[in-house]
Amino acid sequence: MKIDIKALIALGVLTAAIAFFFFMPSGGLQAAPNATVTTIDGEKIELASLKGNPYLVVFWATDCPGCVEEIPDLIKFKQDPATNSVPVIAIAMPHDNIAAIRTMREQKQMNYSIAFDQDGALTKAFGGVKVTPTNFLVNAEGKIVLAKMGNLGLQDLQKRVAELKAG
Repeated sequence: MKIDIKALIALGVLTAAIAFFFFMPSGGLQAAPNATVTTIDGEKIELASLKGNPYLVVFWATDCPGCVEEIPDLIKFKQDPATNSVPVIAIAMPHDNIAAIRTMREQKQMNYSIAFDQDGALTKAFGGVKVTPTNFLVNAEGKIVLAKMGNLGLQDLQKRVAELKAG
């Protein structure tokens, strides 16, 4: 019996699509976790308190080339008058260390909130993040509207935030 690889792939894609729509949360959007993020400066940020405005959560690591590449875009995003009111919370992965995180912040002049997920609770709260960078864009209602592994890119991020603010 000869197996048709293309047919198997097509069947797999169709099955995955059906499963996605069958198991998708109601409304199509998943709520962001009600977590408390503590920055490396000791500031506590209750994610639930950010409702009413969109915000961005970025999981990153100091040893991640893609993460380091993304930093200038996040800095520009926070400097842009159209988007500087949007909170950006960068959460360093559990395998990182506080000294490297602080050094990176100083060297790169990172102008947004930075936290260290030392115990892994935040990575778990966001569905078990394992790949960096991973970005979560959350709308004003507290729903995750974008979960993306890899760099977002400044223009794409600005466009998506503008769309969220426009309603």
